[in-house]
Amino acid sequence: MSQQSATTTTKSTKTNNNGNGKVSKTNESVRIMEVTPAQAQKWLEGNVDNRNLREPRVLQHAQVLQRGEWELTGDAIVFDEDGTLLNGQHRLSAVVITGIPARFIVLRGVPSKAQEVFDSGLPRQLGDQLQRRGVPYYTYVSSALFWLHRMQYSEASGVAHYAEPQQRPTFRQLLALYDANKNLAEEAPKIGKHVNNLKVRAGATLAIYHRLREIDDPNIDQEVDIFFKSWLEGTDLRASDPIFRLREWCLEDAAKRHTRGRAPDYRYVAYVLTAWNAWREGKPIRQLKWVYTPTTRMAWPVPE
Repeated sequence: MSQQSATTTTKSTKTNNNGNGKVSKTNESVRIMEVTPAQAQKWLEGNVDNRNLREPRVLQHAQVLQRGEWELTGDAIVFDEDGTLLNGQHRLSAVVITGIPARFIVLRGVPSKAQEVFDSGLPRQLGDQLQRRGVPYYTYVSSALFWLHRMQYSEASGVAHYAEPQQRPTFRQLLALYDANKNLAEEAPKIGKHVNNLKVRAGATLAIYHRLREIDDPNIDQEVDIFFKSWLEGTDLRASDPIFRLREWCLEDAAKRHTRGRAPDYRYVAYVLTAWNAWREGKPIRQLKWVYTPTTRMAWPVPE
């Protein structure tokens, strides 16, 4: 096959573990292949002993292929001694539905019982990748990147949640987002006291700070710093001041952080943005209000 770029084949003789003393021979092989849609379809026909196919996962892989972001990794397409597919059905399905070939490591001759331990290891997180790059405050930054992507989505769509799971960002997208917003790491110290004193969400708060500074206004950096300083210190605020209301809500919400009842992260982000917009407009408020329920869905608050 022309797709094959490297092959290592090992034949081994080993004793079965069934206690009958019989010896069996197992052919094991490892290949790096460019798998065509036709080949992927053929392999999927032998997919008779696998978990249920998750369509959102297939669509997510398909979008990565369509964006040209697919990379060869150590996560192999795996077959057992009888040629039964044990691992890789979602990736192969994505190759089929997109019609785009992709390169994989193809491993054959694995004991069928090995399927019991697939995907049980510790997954690599975005923060791990940022740490490898030497990014300071990588924990804050990794969470902020998720929220930056989500705010971009919400501002474009007007809704708080991704409509489909496959619209969630991939690591490649988030790393590209970091490359376009590297000052996140420099901004992280600005929100440290808010996290410690007000017990607010670190990544979401950093994403908000960064997003507000993107507003097209020559004085925006100064205004953002005034807003965050007043939010932190709470001095010289009236009860009708949006920052006062935000601060009181955050303190009440933080008191629930060890019990049930704390607001979800997206509501926290929406409340901060709502308070920001009201503060910039000089609009007094009696309470923060942003409703998002199955029956009443207010538009996502775009910072102005």
